[in-house]
Amino acid sequence: MTDYNNIDFHKFIDDSLDKTGYRMVTVTSELINARLKDFMEFVNGVVSEYGDIYKWKPADEAFFLNPMVDKWKYSFAVMDKEDNIHFLNFSSVYDDHIHNHCTFAGKSSRGKNFAKFQIIKLCQTGLDNGFTYQEGYWPKNNNGSIILFLKMGWQITHIRNDMELGMSADLEIVRNRTYDLVLSGK
Repeated sequence: MTDYNNIDFHKFIDDSLDKTGYRMVTVTSELINARLKDFMEFVNGVVSEYGDIYKWKPADEAFFLNPMVDKWKYSFAVMDKEDNIHFLNFSSVYDDHIHNHCTFAGKSSRGKNFAKFQIIKLCQTGLDNGFTYQEGYWPKNNNGSIILFLKMGWQITHIRNDMELGMSADLEIVRNRTYDLVLSGK
């Protein structure tokens, strides 16, 4: 049985990504302001790929600059050695829990465990700061993401607007299950 209390999850993520030439960074207001154009191009590239399927609209500057509560503490990006963006998640704090707002994976970066590493990082960062619970919404036809998040320990709580699944999760359970998924190669 794994003793999760003795694992440095931040180091695990850093070491795992470094082996493949990537790194995870906290998305700060300074980073967004310095690279706004790059972030907009990355996100809107993913949006254009899936816009018709999920009814997504292109993101404007206000989307990136919105200072949601603790957004700059709970949002993460995966970049390569040349600082190209490959994966991006925005999360913030709603009352007593973390809200997972949106996640974007570049076409050439899918299947590299970036979503799993980001969830481990988000869960551990939340736990480090006294949170135990997270929630989010997924387009109900985004089967790949929904299946992945169910494997990681998320639960479906409701359907919103007949278009999105509301999901919630215990941070520690999801962190541990996702860590096990990475180690098992699933």
